[in-house]
Amino acid sequence: MKKLMSVILALVIALSCAAMFASSAATQELWIRFGGDDVADAKSDKVVSWWKAENGEYFFFVPSYWDASELRLFPSVEGEVKLNGTAITAGEAYDLGESGAFTFAGKDYKYNVLSSSGIGTIFIQTESGSLDAIHADKSHAEKGNIYIYNEKGKCQTLDDDKNEDNELASIKGRGNATWQLPKRPYNLKLGSKYKIFGMQKSKKWSLIANYDDETLMRNSVAFGAAKDSGMAYTPEYAPTDLYINGEYKGSYLLTSRIEAASKRVDVENLDDINEEVCIDKYGEDFDMDTLKRGGVYGRFSGLLENTYKYVEIPESEKNTAVGGYILEMELGNRYADEISGFVTKNSQPIIMKEPEYASKEQMEFISDYYQRFEEAAISESGKNEKGEAYGELADIESFAKYYALSEWYDNLDSGLTSTYFYLDSSKDGILYAGPVWDYDMAFGNFREKRFGIDFANPEEFAVCFNRQYRNTVFGKYDIDEKPTIFNILNQKEDFVAAVKEVWDSSVFEAASAWSAGSFDDYAALIKDSAVMDHILWNTYGTADAKTVAEKYDGDVAALRDFAAKRTAFLNANLGKVQENPHQTDFFTSIGKKILKGFNDLFEKIIVTFKLENK
Repeated sequence: MKKLMSVILALVIALSCAAMFASSAATQELWIRFGGDDVADAKSDKVVSWWKAENGEYFFFVPSYWDASELRLFPSVEGEVKLNGTAITAGEAYDLGESGAFTFAGKDYKYNVLSSSGIGTIFIQTESGSLDAIHADKSHAEKGNIYIYNEKGKCQTLDDDKNEDNELASIKGRGNATWQLPKRPYNLKLGSKYKIFGMQKSKKWSLIANYDDETLMRNSVAFGAAKDSGMAYTPEYAPTDLYINGEYKGSYLLTSRIEAASKRVDVENLDDINEEVCIDKYGEDFDMDTLKRGGVYGRFSGLLENTYKYVEIPESEKNTAVGGYILEMELGNRYADEISGFVTKNSQPIIMKEPEYASKEQMEFISDYYQRFEEAAISESGKNEKGEAYGELADIESFAKYYALSEWYDNLDSGLTSTYFYLDSSKDGILYAGPVWDYDMAFGNFREKRFGIDFANPEEFAVCFNRQYRNTVFGKYDIDEKPTIFNILNQKEDFVAAVKEVWDSSVFEAASAWSAGSFDDYAALIKDSAVMDHILWNTYGTADAKTVAEKYDGDVAALRDFAAKRTAFLNANLGKVQENPHQTDFFTSIGKKILKGFNDLFEKIIVTFKLENK
C-alpha cells in the first residue's frame, strides 16, 4: 500500500475508563481524525476508529484524500503512550506510516494504515449513534448528519451561500436478498438537493453494498454499458467509501434512485398528486401509510392471478389516472409487503414504484394496460382480443435493448424481479422497458443451475430461457415454469430481429468496450478501496493486503474474461429464435404438477371464502 504523506490528521485514543485499557485489547478504541488540533470525538465528522482483524492486528482504513505522514496525537488515557517505542507528547505531530505499534497499559497493539484512492467518501452520524434500530427493521428511518467529500476532499454538500449543509433527513435499509447479508445496503435522503460526485442534483440516493460480488464491479459495468448503449434513464453511479458513526463500513456504490423526476425517469409524478389530494382532505401532517387498503393485499396476494391492490385516495377533481407509472416485476413471496400492485393472468406479480400509493382508478388503468400487452405478446398472432398488437402497446426498441443488455449481463433476475417498466399516459402513453437495475449476481456470479440453465457458462443463452419463480401458499417451493415476458417475446421473429438490430447498432460496441479497457480503468479506480473492503469483510479469509490485492486482481480478470467470451458468443448467435434445450426431468415435473394441483385448490378456497386479506 502506498506511503501516505503531508496533511495533518489527529489521532485520539478514546475509552470510557482506565480500567478498560487494562482488561482486554478487544475493549480498546482508537480514533483518527483529519485536520485540526482539537480532541476528536465519535460525533465529529471525518472520524475513523481502528478495527481489529481476526489475526489480532488493528487497521485504520483511511479515505482517499487523507494523508498520514503527519499526525497530531491526543491520548485520552492516563499514563504513557508510545508510538513505535517512543513516548508521544500530546499535540505534537508524528508520522504514523503504513504500520507500527502503540504501547499503553503494558500491552502492544500492532496497527496498519490502509488508504483508499481516487474515489469519494461519505461520513454519516446517526442521531442515536447506532444502526441497531435500522438493522432490526429496514423500514425504520433515522435522521443524522452527513459529510460527503470527493477524492480530493472537496465538500459535495454546499448550499447556495457555500456553507456546508450536513442534514441527513433519513437513512434506512433497502433491498431484499441483499438486506439479509452481513454488509447492508441503505437508502439516503438528504436535507436538500445536491450534485454529488458529478451526478445530477437530488435528495434521494442509494448505497449499494455489492457484498456478493468480489469485484465490486458488476453493477457499475452493467450501468456503464447500458448508458453507453443509450438505454434511457440509466442510474448514475459513483464508488465511495462509507463511514457510519466512526466505523468504516466498506466500499459502496452510490447510485441515483429509480423515481419519477425530470432527471431520473421523466414521467409525471402521480404520487405527488395523490399526496396533495390527501393533504387537502386531512391536513399537512397526514401520513400516507395510514390510508386504508383496497383490492387483494393479503399474505397470499402475490399468488392470486388477475388481481390488484391499491390505497383509498379521497375523491377529488385532482384525482386522475393520467400521468406517469413506474412498474417493477417482483417475486410472489415479496409482493404482499408492497403497497400497490397487480398480478397478471400469467402469474407475474408487478408492484408499483410510482405511484407507490396508487388509487383504485390508477390501478385499474395500469393493470388493464399491462394485461393487454401481456396477452398480445403471448398470443401467436401478437395481438390481444381487442386486436391490439404488442408492438403498438410497447416501445419494442427499448424492450429489445433491455433484453440484449440483460442477456449480455447473463442476469438471473431479468424478467423475474428488479425488472422495471415505465409509461406516461399524459405523453405517448405506451410501455417502455427500463431503467436497468441490480446486477450483483450477473456475469456468471450465480454459480448454480436454474431451470437447467447454467448461469456460470458465458456461452449459453440464459435470459431468453428463464422462467418465473413462483412459490406456493405452503411456502417457498418453486412449482411453476411459466415463461417470463422476455422468454415470451423471444419466440417472436420480429422481436428477435429487433434485438439483433439494437445489438449491432449500439449494445455490441458498449459491451466490447467494457470487456476491454473500461474494466481495467474501473478496477484500477476502486482497487485500493476494494482491498480495504475485503479485509474488513474477510472476503478471502486473510487480512494480508498484498494477498487480498492479488486475489482481487484474479476475480477482476475472471469477470473480464467472462464478459469478453459472452460478447463473442452473443455476437455470433443473436438474430434467430432459440429452441430451449433445457427440460425438467420427469420426476421433478410430476412432483411440481402434484404440488401445483394442491396449490391451485388452496387458491380457489382462498378466493371462494374471501380469505384474500385475512
